[in-house]
Amino acid sequence: MIRKLFAGVAIAGLMSLSVALSEHSVRAQSQSDRSDNHEQKATKSISGKVIKIGNGGHSLSVEIAGENKNSTEFVEFVVDRNTKVNGQVKEGTAVTIEYQAMESGQNLAVNITAQA
Repeated sequence: MIRKLFAGVAIAGLMSLSVALSEHSVRAQSQSDRSDNHEQKATKSISGKVIKIGNGGHSLSVEIAGENKNSTEFVEFVVDRNTKVNGQVKEGTAVTIEYQAMESGQNLAVNITAQA
């Protein structure tokens, strides 16, 4: 009887140790994933003129000078609730945009600053 009790206690102890170790492993993996996502989303900066504000203010197109001085390029940005806007931004406004390239291929505007 005492032998069964000790065996039961030992098994219960091993099971609780197993649960604790697996929980620790999941936490470590989760923290690793978060740091990888942060590294992948480096912030870049670009300056240009707002050509179009679309989707109820949730997107905008910016005209920038191309590599060749005589050419222009258009870059699309997504704006979300975390995007910080400094100054009044409307079509025709010169802006500097800090953004992150998303895995989906879209550019997420992190900070939009209107130039005076």
